[in-house]
Amino acid sequence: MTIQERLKTIRRESSSDAPGDPERFRRVALTNTEMMTQGDAIRDTLETNAAALAAIGADLKDRKIRRIVMVGCGDSWISGFGVRHAVEKLLGAVCEPYEAFDFANYGLGTIDAETVVIGLSSSGKTEPVMDGLAASAELGAYVVGLSNTLGSPLMEQFPGALHIKATRGGWPTQSSTAAMALKLALALAIAEAKGIGERSPLAAALKSLPDVVDKVANAFYEPARALGERLARADFILLAGAGPHFAPAAFGAAKLKELAPIHASAFPLEEYHHYRTQKAGDPMFLVAPDAASHLRALETALMSRGSEAFCIALVPEGETEIAEIADVAWHLPHVPEDVMPIVYSVPLHLFGYHVAMARDAVGLGAPHLGG
Repeated sequence: MTIQERLKTIRRESSSDAPGDPERFRRVALTNTEMMTQGDAIRDTLETNAAALAAIGADLKDRKIRRIVMVGCGDSWISGFGVRHAVEKLLGAVCEPYEAFDFANYGLGTIDAETVVIGLSSSGKTEPVMDGLAASAELGAYVVGLSNTLGSPLMEQFPGALHIKATRGGWPTQSSTAAMALKLALALAIAEAKGIGERSPLAAALKSLPDVVDKVANAFYEPARALGERLARADFILLAGAGPHFAPAAFGAAKLKELAPIHASAFPLEEYHHYRTQKAGDPMFLVAPDAASHLRALETALMSRGSEAFCIALVPEGETEIAEIADVAWHLPHVPEDVMPIVYSVPLHLFGYHVAMARDAVGLGAPHLGG
């Protein structure tokens, strides 16, 4: 097999980075529709899975849970970072997002009957996810599969299957936020079955989440369009967030690489300060919703200004310290901490879409070496 033949067999994406590529912009258009209907996807997902969640809770009621592993690739993997702290707080067990290929090939040595392994695959047939779940089941772990696709191997092979009621014709938006909401609901169902979740505010937060997500999507559609036009010629964008807020940053980077398509890099907030990270003129999204990361986020905004770079801060309503230093501040509504990563992902989805449209309007595709 030649190099070109081998490349053809492993290349999964049918679109190209060329300006105006019709297949890429077909998916860009679908992304717009899907990102603006995330509230419905979350609501439908939670309602559809109520009985299945209760059944899993009953299965695990008397089972000791030492560790929870959340397995996936791409956004399916990143979704675990957005919920891990909420899950750990609720269940008192270590929760670890694990990239599926790494898990299947390196991570099975500590899997046992006190482990819950949650695998997420939108198609329901991602090989590393399937391999990791099957091996975990053989090792005695309780296995749960999440997928958008009914009738897929994942939904059929594993008894603890949950259906994400979201579409993914475009690049992942609602399929990721609905999955995060479902993972939170799963943890809550287990906690309630064990008698440790009765006082959790998570149930109320999940109930109000769809309306909040829709409100944010509508409120930031035009600001994201304006910023996309402003940054249309950027070839590289940084995104940073601490703890669970690394997830929105990583989702934002993924949308830029998929839709725009440009170089983008997400990293934990603290890591900004251990390298010469931001150069003059570099745009950076700073995801800073909570008190725990506020001071370091403020220092990050200061460093951005000192580097003569460009900082867009996502902060809660009423926040002034970071907002006064950042070049652009987007104020989002106050929401419970456990669902912040879901809500703060939405404006970054919007920006990825609008900057893709803005770049196409000026005839730009992917950046190349030398120009």
